[in-house]
Amino acid sequence: MKRNHILYLTFLSSFLVACSAGNGSKESQELDDLLSRRDSLKILLEEVNEKIVELDTATAIIHPIVSAEVVERKSYSHKVEVQGAVETDKNALIHAEAQGNIKSVHVKEGQKVKKGQPLLTIDAAIISSQIQELETQLELAKFMYEKQKKLMEEGVGTEIEYEQSKAQKESLEKSIQTLQSQQGKSVVRAPFSGVIDELMVSMGEMAAPGIPLLRIVNNDKVRVVASLTESLLSSVHKGTTVELMVPSLNDTVIHTKVSSKGNFIDPVNRTFRIRMEIHNNKMLLPNQLAKVKVTDFTRDSALVINDRALLQDVQNNTYIYKLYGDVADEQSVEKVYVKVLSQYKGEACIEPLKPGTLNEKDRIVINGAKGITETDLVKVQ
Repeated sequence: MKRNHILYLTFLSSFLVACSAGNGSKESQELDDLLSRRDSLKILLEEVNEKIVELDTATAIIHPIVSAEVVERKSYSHKVEVQGAVETDKNALIHAEAQGNIKSVHVKEGQKVKKGQPLLTIDAAIISSQIQELETQLELAKFMYEKQKKLMEEGVGTEIEYEQSKAQKESLEKSIQTLQSQQGKSVVRAPFSGVIDELMVSMGEMAAPGIPLLRIVNNDKVRVVASLTESLLSSVHKGTTVELMVPSLNDTVIHTKVSSKGNFIDPVNRTFRIRMEIHNNKMLLPNQLAKVKVTDFTRDSALVINDRALLQDVQNNTYIYKLYGDVADEQSVEKVYVKVLSQYKGEACIEPLKPGTLNEKDRIVINGAKGITETDLVKVQ
């Protein structure tokens, strides 16, 4: 545009000179008018050129726009999340030890029972009859034994007859003891205090060894068991803080500690087991799933930044950009190399490789850091 104006003015000047050479005073007046217009156009051209310079974005300096956050010093912890399951030692499926018809059922589902309380009674009439029969035989055996013993003491009886009577008496006594033991097992009792979770038989049905009768459960004391990868073996110990989250209970959170640590590495998946005991439990049930968050790294006072600020160079060295200058103006940046101790949930626990190069409350670049260098001035939005 500027070039076109110059060509036009050059042409106009040549034309005016030519006209002035061939005409008189009339032409002289026209020449004055044209010269005046030429001067006006020159002034206009200068104004246009000034506007062009102002609007020419190619000559403008553009500063990269970034976002920034402040370095914090606070407590930091890293957690590993795995899935665990609830277990209990007091979850028993009760079986019959004696055979017979179920004479009576003394409990119902959901009922609380105490240790030793009768739960079921199995008809033991046949055993009672057998005991009475053997007791009658035992009386005769005792009589014969006493007679043979007296004869032996008098030197009249024979040793064989004495030993036979003695063996007969002892055999009957043991048989009666066995039947009495079986008779005692006709009453099924609670092995521990708990709740009747399920009844599997009814009165009048046949009970026999190996056939389950009912389930009794006590959840006052349970444990959550989980498996951790072998790499955490040196980080997790007895007493390590654990956070349990139960999805089936609206993500209820329970804070506890590792009660015991396994002493065996599974050769298949390279894991070891940890257990967390829960006392006075009122919520968890056996086989319930829980998310186990184990704290494997902690710092009471650490430099913590947004992990979006972390960058890496071609040698895989980690660095961040630190800001200098007034917040309202363009700011310079400095590359600070750091060591990342841990990352968790968008935060990074770091240490500067050179002490003093990064401190609490320093401002660092979070977004936009990938497109800048240390020679750039940046604007913080």
